[in-house]
Amino acid sequence: MLLIRGFYIDLSFGLFHPEFILVLSIGDARTGLSPGKDLIPVSVGAASKTGNQVIIEDFNGDEAVLLLPRGFQAEDYPFIKVNVSGFTRYSKFKIIWRRADDMAQTYALEFNRSGDELTQIAMVYGGEDYRGKIADIALLFYDGPALGFENNNDVDIVIDSIEFLPFYAAQVAEQIFEDWTNPPLWQGYSNNIVRGIHPNGMVFPNAVANLLVITGLAIAALIRTVRRLRHRRQLNHPLLATALCLCLYGWALNDVLRWHWRVEQLIDTQTRYAGLPLEERIRNNDIRCARYPNDCAAHLLPYF
Repeated sequence: MLLIRGFYIDLSFGLFHPEFILVLSIGDARTGLSPGKDLIPVSVGAASKTGNQVIIEDFNGDEAVLLLPRGFQAEDYPFIKVNVSGFTRYSKFKIIWRRADDMAQTYALEFNRSGDELTQIAMVYGGEDYRGKIADIALLFYDGPALGFENNNDVDIVIDSIEFLPFYAAQVAEQIFEDWTNPPLWQGYSNNIVRGIHPNGMVFPNAVANLLVITGLAIAALIRTVRRLRHRRQLNHPLLATALCLCLYGWALNDVLRWHWRVEQLIDTQTRYAGLPLEERIRNNDIRCARYPNDCAAHLLPYF
């Protein structure tokens, strides 16, 4: 593992992830922490503050927006984590920011869900929009397109804090882990096609599995060749058996991740549709309502 870390993080990270090149050239920054109470409700139906927390009790229509007036250098913090609870499957969440050199323009990235919490987000996928001095950020919670469940299904959203995270190997590992274990649901892909991670994920598990198989096979072949050149006794098992085992490990890794996604999708399906009439199931369908937000084609009942 140390060898993999040294090669991936220390030697070739910028090659694999060119979006981090500017981050790698910046000196280490300290982790920043802003308590939830520092957030200013801009557009909410009802909100309150308790200790260091801010609680969103009701949306303003179909949204809740909270502003954090904190400036920072984008390159210092490639990762941001929002510690939140109560976030249900019926809402979505984006982080919005403005650059100091153009306060009239806003930019946004969508967070990925992890149960009733949120995963850490790699801000560098904002590209050129996430550069230089950031004037402030805002948190946007919004309904939909699950229109049948408004205001986060009447569950309070509690925001404890926002963490501004510098570049560390541990943060990279956490981001990859959360990318793999919390993929987005209901993206309209075929049942037989599972990407494994969301569009802004750092590393596809397929690529890692294939690399491990190739690397392991190359090492095994090298060991056998060295033993032959030294006229030592060969290994008892054939190289083909090693190759098959490595392929099996790679397949198992990918299949575990895919089945995790399918189980989460099953839970999501039961939550959204179980016991509801067909018209409400259609309104709660992310795929249909995301494509046709003004008319989810609820009158086309046979075509759910």
